[in-house]
Parts: sequence; structure tokens; C-alpha cells
Amino acid sequence: MRWFAAAAVFLLMTLIGHLAVLNAIPSRIMATAQLKMAERGVPTYQWVASPRMTPRTQTIVRPSPDLAYAICRFDVSDGPVLLTAPASDTYGSLSVFDQRTNNVFIARLDGEDDFDGLVIHAPGNAPEAPDGAETLAMPGPGLALVRRLAPDQATHEAATALVDQSTCKNLDHVD
Repeated sequence: MRWFAAAAVFLLMTLIGHLAVLNAIPSRIMATAQLKMAERGVPTYQWVASPRMTPRTQTIVRPSPDLAYAICRFDVSDGPVLLTAPASDTYGSLSVFDQRTNNVFIARLDGEDDFDGLVIHAPGNAPEAPDGAETLAMPGPGLALVRRLAPDQATHEAATALVDQSTCKNLDHVD
């Protein structure tokens, strides 16, 4: 009977440890990613286009060389954030990741969906959104990622040009 109690305590502690690790790792991954981007000069509240993916330019294990990427760092603790990105004739998507690396929002940018923007805000603090814009409540920092089909240099340049037509801004800060 004594070994049964010891086994039960061992299993309980293993389960608690397992859950603690699973809960801590995603936040740690996102915090590290945010820190590394800040160290490389990626600003907050601004879309930044990545160079065309080659073995020399990749900073993650397996980015697709056929996609053009743009990223925006933000923190809704500073106020609500407006994200926009124009549609194009080819594949494109906008994804939002929260501080635990969860993909909490995705929109198609290929003209198939009516995406008129997204306002991300802290829970319980919903601002008025521009006409047609969707709203999303999430706490703390996050990342927005735009991916567009760009299998050659010309389409990569066209996709990169769309970054200038995109918005990533804190609505509480006046430009």
C-alpha cells in the first residue's frame, strides 16, 4: 500500500511539472522572439518587410522561399492597435499571434474575403473600430504576419510594395 501512495505522489508531481512546462514554454518562446526582433531593429507598430528568403537571409528554420513576409510587433497594453493590409491578385494572408504563440486571427488577402482591417485591444477595453474593421480582444504583446505568394523577384517586389499600403498603428498615439 505504501508504494501505491508513493506512485500516486510521483504521478501527481509529474503531471503538475508537465503542465507547468507546457504553460511556460509558449510565453517564453514569444518573449524571446520579440526580444530578438527588437535587437535586430524591428520597431513596434510598423510593418517591416523581410528580404527575399534565401539560405543567407533565413532566420527561422524553414521559411518558404516562395513567400514574401512582413511582420509587425505590437503590444495592446499600450492601447488598441489597428492592422490593415491590402488584397492582391495572388495568395496572401494576415495572421495574428498572441503572447503564447497561439494563432488567434487569420484573414485572406487574395480578394476572396472582405477584410477591412482589424482592431486588437485589451480584454474589457473595446474601442470604436473603423467602418468594416473586425475587433479582437487579447492581452499583452503579439505579432502580426503577412504572407504573400512571391515565387520570383518581380512578385516579391510587388508584395513588398504592398507593405507601404498597410497599417500597423497604436490608436492611442497620435501620428
